[in-house]
Amino acid sequence: MSVSTVLLDLDDTICAHPGSPEARLADAFGRAGVEPFFDVADVRPWLARVTAETELELRERCFGGIADELGRDRADALAVARAYEDPDPEAVGFLPGAEAALGALGANYDLALVTNGGREIQTAKLAALGIADRFEATTFAEPGRPVKPDPDPFDRTLATMGVSASEAVHVGNSLRSDVGGAQAAGVEAVWLSTADEPVAVTPEHTINSMGELRTPPWT
Repeated sequence: MSVSTVLLDLDDTICAHPGSPEARLADAFGRAGVEPFFDVADVRPWLARVTAETELELRERCFGGIADELGRDRADALAVARAYEDPDPEAVGFLPGAEAALGALGANYDLALVTNGGREIQTAKLAALGIADRFEATTFAEPGRPVKPDPDPFDRTLATMGVSASEAVHVGNSLRSDVGGAQAAGVEAVWLSTADEPVAVTPEHTINSMGELRTPPWT
């Protein structure tokens, strides 16, 4: 395979906020006065199943769906969703090795971003990191359009870049959204190994740090 294009996820692949999602969720339960009945691992599968126009609407649909599945009061889930405080999109930092990896990859490949985040928030993160101009195409979550793991965001990105699936690889931290979505679009997947997800997919390549991409595993 001759790779010309590298697609990348953004959140928890290239960058992350200080503090953990687990801590923010715990704080939201506390502010809402609700005894915790789900955790971040329960939310991740829902992020790939629902779409929304705002971050609040996304949380309400995800948390509400979890409550319905568990037979819990949906009002409690909605209270937690509204109590959750989104981190400042500009308060982001590179994951270890990510900045150097972007530089090394950009010297040899065309880069594109494929994220399930909304345009406004993700654009603010890219500006804060100073990497908006590193990508020749950026595909965000759009109202009414499928998100990863649906192949549509990958298909649109490949069309924008003018390349075939066989000429691209995708790098991301989610087995469900990134690996599963890329493979559904016919794109080889590079998984940034994080916490296990209950998903029966096998990435073509696995890395433990973004720094490993300075010597790409597909070469």
